[in-house]
Amino acid sequence: MTLFYDILILNGIIITVLPAVILLYHRSRSLNSWEYKNKKPSLYLSITLFFGTTLLLYGYFVEPLMLITNYQTIDLPNINKEIKIALLSDMHVGDFNKEKDIQKIADRLLELNPDLIFLAGDHILTDEKNDNRLEYLSPLKKVAEKIPTFAVPGNHEYGAGGSKEEEINSRFHYPNRSAEVASAMRNLGIKYLVNEAGKITVRDESFLLFGADEYLLDLINFGNIDQKKKEYPDLPVIMLVHNPSGIFLTPEHNIDLVLSGHTHGGQIRLPFIGHIMPIETNIPSSWYQGWSEYQSVKLFVTSGSNESGSRARLFNPPEIVLMTIK
Repeated sequence: MTLFYDILILNGIIITVLPAVILLYHRSRSLNSWEYKNKKPSLYLSITLFFGTTLLLYGYFVEPLMLITNYQTIDLPNINKEIKIALLSDMHVGDFNKEKDIQKIADRLLELNPDLIFLAGDHILTDEKNDNRLEYLSPLKKVAEKIPTFAVPGNHEYGAGGSKEEEINSRFHYPNRSAEVASAMRNLGIKYLVNEAGKITVRDESFLLFGADEYLLDLINFGNIDQKKKEYPDLPVIMLVHNPSGIFLTPEHNIDLVLSGHTHGGQIRLPFIGHIMPIETNIPSSWYQGWSEYQSVKLFVTSGSNESGSRARLFNPPEIVLMTIK
């Protein structure tokens, strides 16, 4: 698959550069050519083609290697002192994203030094290969030793994709590595939550955290968080779930805030247009990144820290979200 996208990008570069070079050549050398007789239009066309080449190169070789910090703030009930949470999603270790990429993420997390770290699923990129890609996550061990780190599964851990309109067995595209991922993450010291809930306390401020299973496979079960809410009725509830469509299940379960990934923010976005790549999720496209709300439940969707499919991003760099809750 990596070779396929490399060839695709190379073809894109060729079909933008080559015509631009030909236009400029005829514009200056061929006296009877259209390009020579129409120098301004041919120049503008050449510039446009070169600009397309620049975007291709930037989107494939530059922006995917960036890692920005996205600072956000939200008020939750009964929280009086600030709690800083680093949220990231979609690390997708595999063909594109290897140990050096996770090391960059780990270094940034240690630099930010939040109170808590939330990993919102799709830690691996699943395909037909059964290789050692889980070893690429090893830099997170030092992070988890210093900062409490929580994670939930995403659809890639299950080898799943597609939409909920398909028969459930048709949603499994690759081998299911969810148990293997869970074991690897726990061995790194990461608290891997699968429909689990618990009370989290930071500097005398407490909230309930519900780590949900995968929405696409109808695996979310609210039993544990419903029970915890009965024990601690005054505490706010944060739901960590990979697919933001999980918010549609929350109104009956007293969730205050949903933190998600999955969409990659659209991965490729254009100014004034937004995302151009189709995303298999039930949420409106305006919810693909940033803040939204559904029946008084707040939702934040991170654009993710890496890519799946093509290693391409445009006007939508990889990010770690540093969220201040107060």
